[in-house]
Amino acid sequence: MFNVKDYGAKGDGMSLDSHAIQKAIDAAAKVGGGTVYIPEGTYLSGTIHFKSNIHVWLDKGATILGSKNRLDFDEYETDPANTEFQDRSHSYFHHSLFHADNANDIALTGYGKIDMQSAWEDLNFADIDGGGPWCRGCKAVAFKECTNVVIRDLVIRRVTDLAVYVAGCENVMISGLNICSHVDGISPDSCKNVTISDCIVDTGDDAIVPKCSYTLGRFKSMENLTIANCVVRSSASAIKFGTESNSAFINTTVTGCTVYDTVREGVFLMTVDGARVEGFSISNITMRNVACPIALMVGDRARGPVGTKIGEMKNISISNVIVTGPYTESIRITMAQNSAEYYANNLIRKPDSMPIIIGGQEDSPIKNVSLSNIQYVAPGGGTEEDRQICMKEYRKQYPMVEAYGKKAPVYGIFARHVDNLKLYNVDFLTEKEDARDAVLLENVTHFRQV
Repeated sequence: MFNVKDYGAKGDGMSLDSHAIQKAIDAAAKVGGGTVYIPEGTYLSGTIHFKSNIHVWLDKGATILGSKNRLDFDEYETDPANTEFQDRSHSYFHHSLFHADNANDIALTGYGKIDMQSAWEDLNFADIDGGGPWCRGCKAVAFKECTNVVIRDLVIRRVTDLAVYVAGCENVMISGLNICSHVDGISPDSCKNVTISDCIVDTGDDAIVPKCSYTLGRFKSMENLTIANCVVRSSASAIKFGTESNSAFINTTVTGCTVYDTVREGVFLMTVDGARVEGFSISNITMRNVACPIALMVGDRARGPVGTKIGEMKNISISNVIVTGPYTESIRITMAQNSAEYYANNLIRKPDSMPIIIGGQEDSPIKNVSLSNIQYVAPGGGTEEDRQICMKEYRKQYPMVEAYGKKAPVYGIFARHVDNLKLYNVDFLTEKEDARDAVLLENVTHFRQV
């Protein structure tokens, strides 16, 4: 056991303790590994680097306080593997609180807290990817190409970039986290053998958001993923696969989750950058006050290497889902007390109720979708005028259900360019009287409803 106080950590919330914590990690690594113990106290910290065979344990009453001075953190990489084909958040790892690169058998656990203090930064990354000013701060956890990773039982607060980002990792267990954060919550990217379980995630952007991006500079699938027994709320999408979708999502289970007060989609599967999405089981989900409960979308943004072709989606099973109100006129933005203009001007969002969306493309229809034992009580209130709305065509736009429009001519399910769609024991109801039909199908072959 390597107690950080034995290496000079003060734990007074004012002294910068990251150097002492790093000394404890280095000492443990020197003898082959061990547990680095962080006792009760408040530890102001910049970047801390994991090494192989290190377990960092935050005891009850221990808080790691992310420094508000960006110079206490490592700078952004000058030569990341790739910055061209994904958002900036998914290109950089070094500028984080806890960072690991090519480490094995690492763990970050305990009953303590990580608090990033809502620290936003005013940087200009225009020279990197053509973007404007970058106001996000540091990630809380950023692990890249690591094996045998455990992140468990921590409270994580006020992160202004991705809270937990693991990319290119294998054998990852994330459980028992309690996250309330400004941006994305838990983001596994191009990983293999991952479980996310028993977490509470409340975010200002997407909450649990697996990706298969090109951040490693090569294609690597998001494969063998289970998300189970999580409670999720989001000011954007609750459980979303994408938008970075360059490689493949293969063999995925989402089960036993509760979603509430979510501005956009409850569960959202997409391929927009050439990915293959195949083999999903989504079951035993309850949702309340969610704008669009389920969305499956194929697009052709093609943000990827030269020659990127449209992706494909097939073999999706969705069962035992209950979606209800009451529906509110507005939903708060999580943790919005910050200086970033976007969040400052969007403290409250009005969710636009939409049906279940299953939207393929004519040259890449979604194949083999089964919906069973589903009860969707939509807000209703649609008029005869709403019934005449034509759903927009979606192809190149940013992938969200608003690409089809903010209103729909149906309240239950809209499907376009789908081959083999089955509905078993699916009930579409409304809280208010609605002049629209429940179901609208366009270019759907082999449809069956029982």
